[in-house]
Amino acid sequence: MNGFKRHGIVHCSASQLNKWNACQGAWVAHYLFKQRVGSVSAAMYRGICSEEGVKSVITKECNVEQAILKAQELFDQKMMFDDGSSGKERENIDPMIRLAVEALEPYGEPEFTKGEQQQVSMDIEGDGWSLPFIGYLDFVFPEQGLIIDLKTTLRMPTTMSKPHQLQRGFYAAARGNQDVRFLYVTPKKAEIKSDGDPSTIMQEIKTTMARQERFLSLGDRDFLKSVAHVTADSYYWRGGERIRAEMFGL
Repeated sequence: MNGFKRHGIVHCSASQLNKWNACQGAWVAHYLFKQRVGSVSAAMYRGICSEEGVKSVITKECNVEQAILKAQELFDQKMMFDDGSSGKERENIDPMIRLAVEALEPYGEPEFTKGEQQQVSMDIEGDGWSLPFIGYLDFVFPEQGLIIDLKTTLRMPTTMSKPHQLQRGFYAAARGNQDVRFLYVTPKKAEIKSDGDPSTIMQEIKTTMARQERFLSLGDRDFLKSVAHVTADSYYWRGGERIRAEMFGL
């Protein structure tokens, strides 16, 4: 029995692999012990609500003014706490939706399956194992042969981060006949980026998953917890410090 099957891992994803790369201990806590470490934030909800607003405009469900109000109302519903930044993040929803809609307007109306994001999947194979790698596409424009993933951020990156390049590389490999770009939107500007070579990234994904499988083959979850590397200051532990201390003594 391969390591993935031994521990009930039935698929992989960009978020799963990025967590493994950033903090193996948090990955073990999440995927082997079902501890959802990492707290929600106003920035996370700002991104979710902004994307919903953008979607409702470019699919002609409502106009931009209505979409902003709906997105802000959704933000208010989700924000059951105030981490000190909720007011500012709420303000960012308005300009981010406007800028994203303007940037996406030339591509027309995207395609959705039953109103939801399209799932994309491909099997990654190694020595004695095979595992589906899955993801969800934000905006698919079939007539343009284009996929666009929306990222809201307070600062415009010069180059896409490695986690985002991994995500884009997988999308591009899985949908080889379509161009994949990421739209980054700040409160002041929007830019399209497409960094990273998909073939190189897919080889890195396969290599990393092979290391995961070998790690999982070493023993049961308690043994793996005892040998996992823990990055104690990783942002994946925000809100999960008690779990980290209980599991790893750090």
